[in-house]
Amino acid sequence: MILHRLDIQDFRGVDREEVHMPPRGVFVIEGPNESGKTSLMDALEMLLEHKASSGRAEIKAASPVGRDVPVVVEAEFTIDRERMRYRKEFVRGKRTSLEFPESAKVALTGDDAHDYVRDLLDRRVDRSLWRALRIAQDEPIGQVEAGKGMESLRRALDTAAGGADPTGDDTLVTRVAEERNRYLTARRGEPTGDLARSESRLADARASLDDARAKLSELDAAVTEHAQQTAAHSSRRSSLVAIESEVARLEEAGRTVADSRDALRVAEVEVDRATVAHDAENRLHRERTVLVARRDEEQVRGAELREATAAAARRLEPAEVRAGVARAALEAAERRVSTARARVDAERDAREQARRRADLSALDSLLETLGAVGAELAEKEAELADADLPGGAVDRIRAADSALREAVVRSAASAPRVAVAGEGLARVGDETIDASEGWEREIVENTVFEVGKVSLTVVPAGDTDAVRRAESTARVRLDAILRECGVGSLAEAERRERRAEALRADIASHRRRRTDLLHGDTPEDLTRRRATLAAAVDSEGEASEESTREPGGTGDPGAGAVPDPAAESASTEEELAEEELARCRAEDRAASAEAETLRTDLATRNALAAEAAERLQGCEDALAAARDIAPDEELAAAVERTRVVVDSTRETADQARSRLDEALADAPPELLENARASLAVLEAEERESASAVATALGRVNAISDQGRLGDVAVADREVEAAQRENDALWRRARAADLLHRTLEQRRSEALRAYQEPFHRAVVELGRLVYGRDFDVRLGEDLTILSRRIGDVTVDYDSLSGGAREQLAVIVRIACARLVGDNGVPVFLDDTMGYTDPSRRLTMGAVIAAAAATSQVIVLTCDRSRFAGVGSARTHVMRRSRATRD
Repeated sequence: MILHRLDIQDFRGVDREEVHMPPRGVFVIEGPNESGKTSLMDALEMLLEHKASSGRAEIKAASPVGRDVPVVVEAEFTIDRERMRYRKEFVRGKRTSLEFPESAKVALTGDDAHDYVRDLLDRRVDRSLWRALRIAQDEPIGQVEAGKGMESLRRALDTAAGGADPTGDDTLVTRVAEERNRYLTARRGEPTGDLARSESRLADARASLDDARAKLSELDAAVTEHAQQTAAHSSRRSSLVAIESEVARLEEAGRTVADSRDALRVAEVEVDRATVAHDAENRLHRERTVLVARRDEEQVRGAELREATAAAARRLEPAEVRAGVARAALEAAERRVSTARARVDAERDAREQARRRADLSALDSLLETLGAVGAELAEKEAELADADLPGGAVDRIRAADSALREAVVRSAASAPRVAVAGEGLARVGDETIDASEGWEREIVENTVFEVGKVSLTVVPAGDTDAVRRAESTARVRLDAILRECGVGSLAEAERRERRAEALRADIASHRRRRTDLLHGDTPEDLTRRRATLAAAVDSEGEASEESTREPGGTGDPGAGAVPDPAAESASTEEELAEEELARCRAEDRAASAEAETLRTDLATRNALAAEAAERLQGCEDALAAARDIAPDEELAAAVERTRVVVDSTRETADQARSRLDEALADAPPELLENARASLAVLEAEERESASAVATALGRVNAISDQGRLGDVAVADREVEAAQRENDALWRRARAADLLHRTLEQRRSEALRAYQEPFHRAVVELGRLVYGRDFDVRLGEDLTILSRRIGDVTVDYDSLSGGAREQLAVIVRIACARLVGDNGVPVFLDDTMGYTDPSRRLTMGAVIAAAAATSQVIVLTCDRSRFAGVGSARTHVMRRSRATRD
């Protein structure tokens, strides 16, 4: 079985999920928890197992909460190279359909479709292998009992073992066991069933024989019994004749019902055929009516559009006249505005000349101030350059001076100081001193003092030389830094540093003032601006200077300008001209817009009219072509003719249905069935009654002549018959027992033969995970008893959860590979959770090993667990309704 597609709708919390699966290889379905992965497998199980009309609790639980909609499950799968599309709607609708997309088979619906699929699954799909190769999320991962039940795996192992299983499949062993258990108990082998009853019969017959030999039955009892049996037989015979007559009558009526049903079926077929023909003629007539109505509508619409086009042309003519008048007024207003603007520009030029002279004076003053600030800034910067020390110089001098003081202190502490006083001479090393003059010195090396015959050696501390060298080094370093910085002492360096800080503050102040004066410009910008203004002022000449002194001039710009009547008059005239221009421009725009709108409207209406004419012509052509094929009168006549035929056939069908109802009312099928059942019962009773009469008569005849020997003979014959039956049953029981024991022995031998190929398949996959030292020990039912890696063997029940999980997956993949194309999909739902990351890669190789021959479907919330599966395809689940909410 190969699964191609699975589609579920409104299943639990899943709105809609459709999954397309490749026929071979590993297919990973990824999604977060509660996204509906397990629901896919549960829905497939529900589709294959339950009818759409079932009311089981698990089907009701699949319905989404708070929504009255059907639960839809649809799957496409292939069994024995036949592809099927199987769909069921549960809870609501309750419909079932089965289609065969790649063949000409007729689709099935309802219980027929369900029974067809169930029968095909029972005959062609190994259901036990289906259940064994599935690892469900909510079920413990158990072992696969490969030696039990799975016929496809048994056949594969038998082929791999190189022989044929003499026991056949398990059903043969089961049937033999059932046959044996009919006669003997399974545990102790004691008689049971028919054999136990035969034993009882034989014992009873022997007891009856003993009783017959001991006494004879009374003749009166035998005669009475014969009379009773004869009366009963006569009564049953009368009833049997009456029932036979009734059955014959009902069977004749049943044939009438069948004929009426056939006549009704033929009449209904004729009704359907006439209805189809009438519908076709009706459709043609409606299409013709629609075509005529459309032609009429297009004629009306074309007339309306032509009238609207003429009206638009009439409205356009006065609008174009108004637009021309507005355009002439606009041109006159523009000329007046140009004249007023010229006068205003002349007045503005005069005011601009006065502003330039004021700006030139202000720039001269600003440039002078900037020159003074720049000179002071240059002086401060020069002084800073002389006083400033290199960066960090004072800190370096302080550090070197501190190091020198520390070295001096250590040197003084490490060298002893010796003082000599008294009278006479003393010898210190190679030097002779007079003690009366006094002598004192620090001893930095071993020194011998000789006073008379006494010799005294003073030895300084061991680190005196090193301390002295450190002091000398510190002094040299301080002198070098002072020379480098050009100062004589630390105090001088600190005074220069304080002076440099003060100069930096003054320089920053001067620079801020210069920046404030410049306002974002540079001195070069101001110089260029001053030159530009000077050139403009010089070009004005004496005429410009005289114009500023006239009574109508602008006056001194710095002292507040005196209102200029000429300028004000020019401005007023310009404003009035501008207002008139704006009014004329608005009127021109309005008139132009109106004319343009009307022109556009006219063009649009012309286009619509042309389009309407084209559509009308198309309708006329279509109508003419249709009428050439069939005139309107013929279509109407055909509609009426087919309607008459429909009415006639329906009347015939109604008459046939009435005859059928009358026949059914006269002889319901239930009466015939009941009569036949009664007849069968009476016939059986009549035969039993006749046998009882004959038996009673025999007993009477035997007793009537006082034939006690006859009674003994009858009892003896019963004993013989019971003995023959008992012997025959014992022979069958012993044969069935021998066959059962032989088959069990041969099946055990076959299972032991299956262990080698199954063991080889499991070890081959296991070594991909655990290495070449991996091995397992199998039981008779092919389950794993223990696992060995190297020299360490562990029982299966003692393994960790992760190891048991890995072995469970390995065994299932081994089964899938052994079965190959005759197998079923392998479902792994949320596995590898107990497997450590270092082995997930190798487990991916195990799962990928089944890809060539099998279909492996993996459901997981963590795709990284199966990153080691080569060439696996992935489907990502959409979010379920519960997750989105």
